[in-house]
Amino acid sequence: MDVSKLARQNFTTQNELTEALKKLFIEDIEEYSKQCGDDKNFPFNPEIIWACLTDCIQEAGGVGQDYFFQDMWAAREIYRSNVKHVYDIGSRIDGFIAHLLAMEVNVTLLDIRPFPHKIEGLNFIQADAMHMDGIEDNSLETVSGLCSFEHFGLGRYSDPIDYEGWKKALHAVKRKMKVGGTFYLSVPVGPINKVAFNAHRVFNPVTIAAEMLPEVSLHEFSYIANWKINTCLSGNNIELENLAEVAKTLPELKNIGVTGLFTFKKHAASAPPPVCLIILLKLMILALILINEVKKWHTL
Repeated sequence: MDVSKLARQNFTTQNELTEALKKLFIEDIEEYSKQCGDDKNFPFNPEIIWACLTDCIQEAGGVGQDYFFQDMWAAREIYRSNVKHVYDIGSRIDGFIAHLLAMEVNVTLLDIRPFPHKIEGLNFIQADAMHMDGIEDNSLETVSGLCSFEHFGLGRYSDPIDYEGWKKALHAVKRKMKVGGTFYLSVPVGPINKVAFNAHRVFNPVTIAAEMLPEVSLHEFSYIANWKINTCLSGNNIELENLAEVAKTLPELKNIGVTGLFTFKKHAASAPPPVCLIILLKLMILALILINEVKKWHTL
């Protein structure tokens, strides 16, 4: 449709614009039928119409700034790492997961919601990411979670209400990562912590990074704004003090935050649970007793 004809008109209501677009649509039918003539391949059929009136006044493509850049960021980092399997927690299947599958990277996806479809290269597990039960500790090389952790425990996606849901999920990832493993995370960030119930939480980035210490350290922090990825900090073991200074510069938005991008690396094995520590201490004590007994025996 020749939308240049609309430039000379002043529309005060949506109905006026719709009527003008219908007029252009009819003009296009007339022009198409004229050009078609007697050709039988694709003649206009008034019984087969699918009117798309507003596409002509839209932008070239629909791109959500945050999802577009975060999915591209994480997929690019994984491509550069040359890993062939990613364990993902709740990211978009039609965005980031599709990027990975296109690169022939196999994905194990964990989500509390059902996904009954079978897709080559995608292994789906319906489970609660706040616990990650059934996965061996210190076993995962690459983990991702894009715009998912801010929702855990708010009930939005049928998950149980849990005030510390986000924290439990981070600690679960920390336990499951192997030494040398990488965790790519995105959540809404801003200068203060807040919850816009029940949509999501917004985090001061220090809140996220502090929960991953000491076994896992921050190696990059960026955020998305003005249609680009703004890298603020990068390098080995970024200090929380430096991240706190960056947090002060983030925009404060009422119900949302800018999308923060975190890259974490695990450099120490997760501590065993207290029961294991007790058993280990008992075995050490027993070993010392046996050593002393052997020494006594040798002195006789």
